[in-house]
Amino acid sequence: MKLAILGGGNMGLAMARGLLKAQVLAPDAITFGTPHPDKAPLKALGCRVLADNCAAVAGADGVILAVKPHVVAEVLRTVAGHLAPGAMVLSVAAGVTLGALREALGSAVPGGLVRAMPNTAVSLGEGVVAYAAETPEGAQRAGALLAALGLALPLEEARFPAVTALSGCGIAHALRFLRAAQEAGVQMGLSAQAAGEIFAQTMVGAARLVLENGSHPEAEIDRVCTPGGLTIRGLNALEARGFTGAVVAGILASKAD
Repeated sequence: MKLAILGGGNMGLAMARGLLKAQVLAPDAITFGTPHPDKAPLKALGCRVLADNCAAVAGADGVILAVKPHVVAEVLRTVAGHLAPGAMVLSVAAGVTLGALREALGSAVPGGLVRAMPNTAVSLGEGVVAYAAETPEGAQRAGALLAALGLALPLEEARFPAVTALSGCGIAHALRFLRAAQEAGVQMGLSAQAAGEIFAQTMVGAARLVLENGSHPEAEIDRVCTPGGLTIRGLNALEARGFTGAVVAGILASKAD
């Protein structure tokens, strides 16, 4: 498969890194189209980087549109006549609907038109990507590609804002929790680095317990909490300060109207 990524920003880079890490694609199978082809992070990937979007999409089996939302229509109109027959077009531009993508293209996309919402952890193959496609073929092709980046979920577009709040914004929410725990570790005498590594791995382990055991978070919590023990004291202290309510409020505030 040959892939073109239009846009050399954080998300385009993250997706390329994830695909390369998973060895789904080799560097010479990915071409970036960007007005800034000399950016060091792009060069470090070993992929081809072009300043001409039309040249970038030529011969590509799939095109990932990772540009700013306000230039999506212009970019699509520019490259529409240069897409290879059967090419899939997958947009990760926030807030740009399938309908808007279709209007900008102005013609059918035989390989499928897809909208996806990934988070930055796709660079490690540990991301979450919700996607919606116009056709079953597009959904199948997108799912096969995106599965290499983490959890790939076919979903109705109307649910995208909720996924973005939980997984896109959720990266920052989780890291704020990590930072707070790191500060507590420093106060208890650990170095900032040690405290950060310890709690980061604790978060990874906690998440894997739920994902791999298929269990409810409270079931795993109950396994850690002994009667009269330290863990339940800590949890009660968190709740006394509004922990659950604060988390719910933060996530809901991150959901687009």
